[in-house]
Amino acid sequence: MIHKILPNAYYSIGLMSGTSMDGVDASFILSDGITIHDIISSVSIPYPKPLIKNVKDLMVSFANKEFNRNKFIRVSDELSELNLSAVNKIIDITNQVKINPDLIGYHGQTIFHSPEDTVTFQIGNPQYLTDRLKVPVVSDFRMCDILNGGEGAPLTPIYHRAKITIDQGIPVAIVNIGGISNITYLNGENIEAFDCGPGNCIIDDLCREYYNIPFDDKGKIASSGKIDHDFVNNILGDEFFNKRPPKSLDRNYFHKYIPSIHGISNDKITSFSYLTACAIVNAIESFDVMPHKIVLTGGGSKNRYIINKINEISGVGVSIMEDFGFSSQYVEAEAFAYLAIRCFRGLPITFPTTTGIDIPMSGGKIYNPS
Repeated sequence: MIHKILPNAYYSIGLMSGTSMDGVDASFILSDGITIHDIISSVSIPYPKPLIKNVKDLMVSFANKEFNRNKFIRVSDELSELNLSAVNKIIDITNQVKINPDLIGYHGQTIFHSPEDTVTFQIGNPQYLTDRLKVPVVSDFRMCDILNGGEGAPLTPIYHRAKITIDQGIPVAIVNIGGISNITYLNGENIEAFDCGPGNCIIDDLCREYYNIPFDDKGKIASSGKIDHDFVNNILGDEFFNKRPPKSLDRNYFHKYIPSIHGISNDKITSFSYLTACAIVNAIESFDVMPHKIVLTGGGSKNRYIINKINEISGVGVSIMEDFGFSSQYVEAEAFAYLAIRCFRGLPITFPTTTGIDIPMSGGKIYNPS
């Protein structure tokens, strides 16, 4: 249903499960796919530990070109139930103002991403969600871009453009530090974007392995260790960093380097945290005109060690989304609510300078109730 006062505006809920695999984030917005009129509410539901293990097992299976159909269906159904709970939770919150969603933007959980092989795979069951909620669900956001020669990632730059307006300082680099870190560079009307390198994924995995905690809170563990500079410099020589953008990464791309790192547990976390900062700064310095501001978002924007290292290495002022009155945690969930509206309206979501596609292109598949 189009909003009665704002032409072409829809109430949309975005659902995002990032490569950090910490849970489902849900955000409820009002937008026409161009202007963000309102961010109504946001919620998060954490992944249970068994689900994290099952998703990781599926990632390994897909990487090894193995497929267990029964396990795939079981994990997909469990993820769908968790996303349904997130939608119901956010609808319950907004029921007091009697607002119901017109659309759901459902990203799903990425378990394999390889544009070179023309493959990106997100698990989850959008048809189940639309049948239960009786609301159209937009999903499969990445595949159209990949089938047409793009990287399929990152998808959030057009939303970053909507959030960071020209009076907030342009040129600006918006860096999302999720499981993988990616950058959106805004300079006037120009938007460029690509994956920078690792984000939180290896740090989180090491925290779970050595400390039985989901992440390095505020970078306290990283701050206690020593950097293995030879190790970091070796990884920075990886072919990915020499590849010209646009470019994108699978969550587990850099895991092959874990066995070669030296030091005790906190030193390993320190070195990977420092690597994340270095990769981000290298991406920032790759642009012809250096940004006046660096705005961090995603879970890594709460990691003081990474923030301080980015500031120290780049010499550019570092801000976080909260400095602009926005939530770092929910930017990607908001983005998929926004992208769902753009898909519904046939507006482009990927561009030559963000994914390498030849022309701006819409994407996503609309699922309607049976």
